Amino acid sequence: MGIKQVAFKIKWVHSVLLLATATLVLGTPFIDNPYYLDTLITILLWAGLAGAWNISGGYAGQLSLGHGAFFGIGAYTSTVLLLTSDLSPFVGMFAGASLAMLVAIGIGAVCFRLKGPFFVLATLAFGEVAHIAAINWRSITGGANGLQIPYDAGWLNFTFLSEKPYVYIAFLYLIIVYASNKYMEHSRLGYQLAGIREDEEAARSLGVNSWRAKLLALGISAFLTALGGTFYAQYIQIIDPDSTFSWTVSIQPALLTIVGGLGTAAGPILGSIIMIPMSQVIRVQLGGTYSGAHLAVYGVILIAIVLFLPRGLYDVVRKAPSEVWGKTVLRSKPE
Repeated sequence: MGIKQVAFKIKWVHSVLLLATATLVLGTPFIDNPYYLDTLITILLWAGLAGAWNISGGYAGQLSLGHGAFFGIGAYTSTVLLLTSDLSPFVGMFAGASLAMLVAIGIGAVCFRLKGPFFVLATLAFGEVAHIAAINWRSITGGANGLQIPYDAGWLNFTFLSEKPYVYIAFLYLIIVYASNKYMEHSRLGYQLAGIREDEEAARSLGVNSWRAKLLALGISAFLTALGGTFYAQYIQIIDPDSTFSWTVSIQPALLTIVGGLGTAAGPILGSIIMIPMSQVIRVQLGGTYSGAHLAVYGVILIAIVLFLPRGLYDVVRKAPSEVWGKTVLRSKPE
């Protein structure tokens, strides 16, 4: 297969996904149903969070289950600065992201000494410690009751009268994360991370500072995740430890990325576009009648995708044009 064919197979998937997402966003002015707007915002937010996790978990191969801590740091930092210093969340979000990045580098400096399941367990423990700390640090976080963001509509306050402006901001967030993923695919750091993911010892033998590269990836990942945390806080208008430092925030981005395709810029978007609406439909159809049934069905679907499509849905979609084209050519040949 030629280089141009490979490039076409990769580019068309990205183009279609971005075009479909942009079309939905551009159609926002014509959508008045709050449920549809909320679903679109949820898809965009989770796609961004999954893409942020993908930088560390996908490109570097460091499967972290503690990203909920970075999400919570972003949400609480911007909210606390807004409530105590009247600082715009648009400024506070970068303060929270910077703090999350520093924490990630500190945690990574210790956890990256661990290998395999021990690293995963360490990140899981870090997420739980952050959750417990948020519950007990009542003077800052408000404890289990959380913090209420005052409703004062305006761009500087990151608060709006309808959901539509949140759609545009969520889309901008996704574009920033997507661009970061694309940079990883073609940068020197991205190539180093790919080498570390495949064989860390071999990468070291070639002069790659694996510890430094993984720290950079985790720092960038945490920074982008915290940005999503601030967006969530301003969209929901109330935060508490159980929602911002939750197990779901740590697990969901990883699942969406695995389903879509690890280590690809389009994978997190594809996984979110398919799985988020599916999970909501399943919850609506089964959640009210059979308590917990929607979680079981969602879990079965995820297991099936992981077992039968180990490289994710992106790999299947990426191969589709060449397979269809190949069959067409074969059928068109004379007997």
